[in-house]
Amino acid sequence: MSEPRWILIALLATLLLASARLCWQQWRGPARTRGVFVSLLLLQAAVTTLLYLTLVPPTQRVAGGQLTVLTAGADQVRWSAEPGETVVALPEAPNARDALRAPDLATALRQHPGSTSLRLIGDGLPARDRDVALPRNVRVAAPAAPQGWVALQPPAVTAPGAVFTVSARAQGDSDARAELMDPAGLVIDRGTPDADGTVRLTGVARVTGQSTFRLRLLDGEQHVLDTLTVPVDTAAAPASRLLILAGAPGPELKYLRRWATDAGLRVQAQANAGGGVSLGDAPIALTAATLAQTDVVLLDERSLAALSAGQRSTLQQAVRNGLGVLVRTGGPLGDGARQTLRSWGLSITGGNQAAPLSLPADADAALLQARRGPQRPAADTTAYIEEADTASHQAAMPVLERLTLQAAEATPLLHDGKGMAVGGYRALGRGRVALLPVTDSYRLVLAGRDDRHAELWSGVLASVARALPAADAPRIEPPPHWAGERVALCQLRDSAQVRAPDGTLIPLRVDPASGAEHCAGYWPNQPGWHQLQQGEGRHAFYVFDPANARPLYRQQLRDATAQRLATGGAAAAGMVETPGARWPWLLAFVLAAGLLWWVERRRVAAPAR
Repeated sequence: MSEPRWILIALLATLLLASARLCWQQWRGPARTRGVFVSLLLLQAAVTTLLYLTLVPPTQRVAGGQLTVLTAGADQVRWSAEPGETVVALPEAPNARDALRAPDLATALRQHPGSTSLRLIGDGLPARDRDVALPRNVRVAAPAAPQGWVALQPPAVTAPGAVFTVSARAQGDSDARAELMDPAGLVIDRGTPDADGTVRLTGVARVTGQSTFRLRLLDGEQHVLDTLTVPVDTAAAPASRLLILAGAPGPELKYLRRWATDAGLRVQAQANAGGGVSLGDAPIALTAATLAQTDVVLLDERSLAALSAGQRSTLQQAVRNGLGVLVRTGGPLGDGARQTLRSWGLSITGGNQAAPLSLPADADAALLQARRGPQRPAADTTAYIEEADTASHQAAMPVLERLTLQAAEATPLLHDGKGMAVGGYRALGRGRVALLPVTDSYRLVLAGRDDRHAELWSGVLASVARALPAADAPRIEPPPHWAGERVALCQLRDSAQVRAPDGTLIPLRVDPASGAEHCAGYWPNQPGWHQLQQGEGRHAFYVFDPANARPLYRQQLRDATAQRLATGGAAAAGMVETPGARWPWLLAFVLAAGLLWWVERRRVAAPAR
């Protein structure tokens, strides 16, 4: 129940008690005339009414004025106060003459009700003020666009040894170049932003744990314009289970199996040598139970054509349940194999002609060595062994061979040096079917480029393999996260807590209003890696310092403010109802109360004898 209603109930109760007292006195012994008695009852009602109007004055419609709000970066904008407007400075705004300080925008609007227009000076509203109902007429006077890194898409959780990609956008210099540096300060990749300032750089995550790379922006004269932290969370993933069925033994199978074993995959390989003889592991039956325990099945064109109708049906059903099937073509793809792939949802076009395949070029030798990290020393090394090893790791990549086959309407598996798609995959139920028309990837290993051979197959198998089962993991709102601003954490348990970078444990309180989402708000005070802990699970997220990523933070303020204004949700403008003046009702109450006191205390003259 609202406060005015409680006031009205209390005053009416008081009026009833006072009126009952007068009636009791008048009935026991009439000491007053009927006119005085009625006057007292009317005056009591008038005093009660005037007291309520004094405490809760009637609202009146008034026209509001313009409110100017200074935000962060307001000192970079040339502006002047207009006649009749009020200037308010938020905590992030610089000091300004004749500006009233307010802790947030909601307080400023409450202190100045009826504002018909709002003028924002600066970069925009922080997260604290974006949920406030704004007037319909809002103008923004923003400073010049920030120069430096203004957008960042850090990599997701990465497996050890995997290649990750960092996407960022810069603005301010058309001749700028980007460099990605590892935690040791070594440059591991370089690139030139495109026309809109976007650049994609890659790195290698070596060991498990949380680390911070750095993204550096250089101008045409190699002067540093901006540096941005790139958080990389590396976590060990369960080893994938790979089943290789080859129509014949060969070097491709040999080096693929060697890489998979060194990478920690659980491999089962079998090659048909003819005459009912198979090489490799024990014969494997393609049953539903076997395929349910497998993540990827790798076939070549011969083993695909040799599948029976029952095996094709079993594989198709396993793919629908999540299995990944990859077909590698070491030779011409026959009509039967094409028909099988078409029945699995992957239509193949093009002929079986061989064509050269040039993979994307390497970075320079220094970057290549930095990406690989320190070499593992041999047991009995000599100067000749070290020289040969170094020369091997700096060798040029050979030109491979591919077939001119294309997967229609499929997601590319690889891209060549010119950016053209090589192979592709499509979803079938919960799994994927893929085609890789590369015949001789083993030549990378023979040329000393086992690193590129590993990158090729690691990326291909990761695109096709069975998806990991959904873990009971919390949901953290997308980055970037900022120190001093709320981070929404959902799917939490009652025991969830966050460990700050200094080791402090902060318990989380789930908001009952979030319902089944079980969300809580967390306000980090320190930049760096924070860990969300619930049970045995640990989930890391990085918090940026706005002072160390100023262009990125400013651009986010501008974009978020523009999005907030575009979504509407404005408060009513024009005539606004506000409480009226209290003093006229107070004056009337004092006069009526004084008259009531005089009438009630007035003695009635005794009758003459």
